[in-house]
This record gives sequence, C-alpha cells and structure tokens, in this order.
Amino acid sequence: MARLRLFRWLPVLIGLAALAVFAAALLLRPSAPPPPRTPAPLPTVTPPGPGEPTVPPEALRMRAAPTPTRGRPPSTPTPIPPRASPTPLPTRPVSAAGHDDVPMIEIPAGEFIMGITEGEVTYLQDQWRATCGPRCITFYQFHNEAPQMIVSLDTFWIDQYKVTNARYRRCVEAGICSPPEEDNWRYSHYDNFAARVNWYDADAYCRWVGKRLPTEAEWEKAARGTDGRWYPWGNEYDKTRHARQEGPVDQHPQGASPYGVLGALDYPSEWTSDWYRPYPGNRALYPAKDTSDPYGWNDGLYDMGYRSARGLVRDGGHAEDSRVTMRAPGHPEAHLGFRCVRGPQPVPLEQAILWNTAPTPVPTLMPARVVDLSNMVYVPAGPFIMGTNEVSPDDFYRGDETPLHIVYLDAFYIDRTEVTRREFAAFLKALGTDLRACEGYNCGSGWISEKAEYSDYPAMGVTWYGAQAYCTWVGKRLPTEAEWEKAARGTDGRRYPWGNEPTFLGNYRDPVGSRPENASPYGMLDALGNVVEWVADWYDPAYYTSSPLVNPLGPPTGTKKVVRGFGLFPVTYRDPEFPYTEHGIGFRCAYSPGR
Repeated sequence: MARLRLFRWLPVLIGLAALAVFAAALLLRPSAPPPPRTPAPLPTVTPPGPGEPTVPPEALRMRAAPTPTRGRPPSTPTPIPPRASPTPLPTRPVSAAGHDDVPMIEIPAGEFIMGITEGEVTYLQDQWRATCGPRCITFYQFHNEAPQMIVSLDTFWIDQYKVTNARYRRCVEAGICSPPEEDNWRYSHYDNFAARVNWYDADAYCRWVGKRLPTEAEWEKAARGTDGRWYPWGNEYDKTRHARQEGPVDQHPQGASPYGVLGALDYPSEWTSDWYRPYPGNRALYPAKDTSDPYGWNDGLYDMGYRSARGLVRDGGHAEDSRVTMRAPGHPEAHLGFRCVRGPQPVPLEQAILWNTAPTPVPTLMPARVVDLSNMVYVPAGPFIMGTNEVSPDDFYRGDETPLHIVYLDAFYIDRTEVTRREFAAFLKALGTDLRACEGYNCGSGWISEKAEYSDYPAMGVTWYGAQAYCTWVGKRLPTEAEWEKAARGTDGRRYPWGNEPTFLGNYRDPVGSRPENASPYGMLDALGNVVEWVADWYDPAYYTSSPLVNPLGPPTGTKKVVRGFGLFPVTYRDPEFPYTEHGIGFRCAYSPGR
C-alpha cells in the first residue's frame, strides 16, 4: 500500500524537482550586460568605382525598410506678422522742471535729402572690400542707409552741442536721471565732455528740460543740411574736423553742419527716439523677427526693442566711413551720447517722405541655350545615406541633422568648384546692376575685386536670389540640399568628403579648387572650407523626420534658406539664413538634363 502511494505521488515529485532546477537556473544565470552607451560605428567607407559608387549593405537594409524615415510631421513655419514697433517699455514720469542753458539751433521747415542711393551703396561696399582683402567675410551693411529720400519736416530747434556731464549732473542731483556708468562725470575736468548714458536716461533728461530726443530724420537734417552731403562740412573727408575719441563737445568748430550744429561726427554716437527699422522701400535688409525659428535666432535686430543710433564714429582704415547717413541698432542699455530737440511732435517717417530712389526691379537675363559641363562632375542615380545620428539630444545646434535616412536621387551634374568672382562679375556686368535685379532683391556684389589675383577666389556676399539668378542665367539651377550632400559625401555615410577623419578640416580662403586633397568621392572640391554655400531648399529643422524618399525638394515655404559647407563641421551640418543675406556666402550650380 505504501509503495502504491509512492508511485501515485512520483510524477508530482518529479515535476516539483524539475521546477526547482529551472528556478535555480534562472537565479544563477548571469545578468545581461547593459546596452552599450557609445554610438554604433559608421558604415565602412567603401571607395567608389568609376562611374557608380558602391552602395553599402546598411544602405540597402535601410532602403528596404517599410518607411524611410520616422517621426513627427515637419513643422509648418509660422507666417511673419506685419512689421510693427515693439511695445514701448514704461517710462518713469518726468516733469519738465529742469533747465538747460545750451544754445539751440533753429532748423527751418522744408525738404532735405535723407539716406543714400543704391549706387552709393555699391560704391561704399567696393571701397570697403578694397581695404578689407580677399579673406575678409564681414562688412558694414551699407544697405541700411538706402534708399535715398526727399523728406519734409516742420521747423524744430536742436541743441548745438551734445549734452555734457555738467548739464547731465543737474538731472542726477534732482533725482530724475541715473548716474552714468563711467565715473568721470563726477569730476569738473570732464564737465564739457559728452555724457554717456542709456536710452532711458537720455529720454528722461530731455523730457526733464522740456524737450525730447530727435527723430532720425531730424538728427540727419540738422547734421547734413538739405543738399545730401556725406559729412557735416561737405563731401570730402577731413579727419581734422571730427573727434574719434573723448574730448570737449566744442573742440571742432570747423566740423559744424550748414546750420551750425557741432559734433555730429564726434565720439560718442548719439541716441535718437526712433526704433531701429529699415527705411520705407528698403528690401535689402533682414525681415522682421522670424517667429518660426525654433532657436530664437534673429540676425535682423528688428522687432527686438533696439533704438536707432546716429553719428557713428569709425576708426582706423575706415575712418572716412564716418558719414552722417550711417545708422546702427543700439541696445537701450548701451551707453551713448545724445542731444535734445524742441518742436512739434513729428509725423512718422513714412508720412514725411515726398519721394525716394528705390529702383524698379531689373528684368532677369535670358538663360544660356547650351550648358557648359566642362567644370561639372556627374553624380549617378541611386540611393545614399543622408543626415546623421551622431548628435546628442542636447546639441541643439546640430539637432536638425537627424535622423540618418536613405534618399534616392536621379542623376545630376554639379559644379566641381564654387562660382568664382570673375564668373559672377560677368553676370553682373551683363545684368548692368546688382540692385533689385534678382526677383526684386539685390543680387549681391559677390566680393568682386578689380585685382586679377583675386578673380579665382569664390564669389561671396551673394544673396540667395543672386545665386539662383546666376545659375538660371548659365542654364543651370541651385542644387537641392540632398543633391549637395550626396555630391559632397558619396553614398556611404562618411562624415567628411574624404572619409571619417577630420584630416583636412578647417576654414580657409583660397582660389577655388586649390586643395585637391579634400575632394569628395565624385570629385567635388571645397565642399568644406572656402565659403558656405546656398542650396535651393527652404529651411525646416524637422524636415528630415518625414522628408520624401525620392528627390526631396525641401519644405514648400519658409522664411530662411539652407546654407551648407561649414569648414569646421561634418558635411551633414546645415544652417538657416535669410535669403536677403549677403555676408560671406557663396554657391555652386547643378544641372539635370530635361529638368
């Protein structure tokens, strides 16, 4: 009987024993290692064969995926609202209880010439470049002084001199104005020097003495008269007639304007009451704040609460550019000089303009009938790896390069080198001007130099509109962002045109094609180094998350265009720029037969 019971329980005991062994095995099994924190290695660089580069296996696997890219749909750029003045910050109440013993000059009612012509803009830019050299990539934006206008103003009175430390000290002692940041205002030795204060204190002082800050138009008329001269004393620069460093406000009587106003071009610059804005009719500058920009970049400085400063004083080799037409954005907390005016409140500049010189757009040139392919490289049809996953979520400067994805492109040609100054100069010569000649916008001068040794340097200072117009003129077009990247890196996902190591990385300014060691797999030169380059696409930081698999053209609309080819970054780096921008940007063209 006992044996019978044992056999009855034997299957149960065997099952329990097996379960115990299985549990012990689970407990004693070593834990799985954590997933690696380092990014997966890039695909091996495979040198392409003649004509058709090799597509690596990873590219084929990605191409076979059900969807080429994943993620949220691309963001829709928010339309830019109409340009309007920022909401004024509250100003402290000031009663006109002060007094000011400075002589005031009457500026009679009537018309005067304000700003400069587009021809003068070109002349000033050429003069700047002649002294700046071939490797200089930034320059003063002379376009913000255009167009030239005929403006009518009512009679007003303006201080003959800038407000001095002695005069401003009385406002501080009355508890109305704040002490200047510099201590020299306290000492009698500096009594006759110009007070340097922020915009709010300049405004408070003028209201305290029963006056106001001048508008830009009032300041310019008082400083240059009615005949459009460049300097208060005439049209010839004379360094003995103005001060480029601190000194008494009356130290240069020989620099008086036609009305007798002194020190308009003496250090420091002066506040005006106006917000910093492009002149009516000016389309060469940056637009209003780009509200679609996810990073808050805004190169234009408009709608950011900046005030317009006048009487800019340059030093060194550009001292003669210290003209009465110069204007710049001033942060309200900056410390500048100022003077006050008395008279009726003027109308906005738009209502005071009687006439301006803003030209009508120039017809675009007819494109070439035969396309010259001699300096172009052929990029065969097929897929390639675009973008990268080698950026961290915190690297917002490069977050728009993700995700890594496959793109299929039809065959195309692309210029082996960037368009040169000589080539762009020929385009402008045939066009007759660069002003409003490219879809109603400035084409950009391309940093053209008369010196032959600079003719083979890349054209730079070209707007997107100018680059597109040039490519159309020679029967080509701007490359898409995808075309530029495939031509620059090949099909295998390499970081740089030559491979995965930053061997030849760097910024330089050389004649085009002079560094053959940085060639791409297709033979395109200077993708990284010489100048950044315009491409055809509008910019959207999230575009890669859902871009088409075949021949992506970029977002349909936007406020900024993409530039590519930054010398210190991988070839995937992309950046947005307003299409009006000129400084330091070049381009190359692409061509597709039948397209």
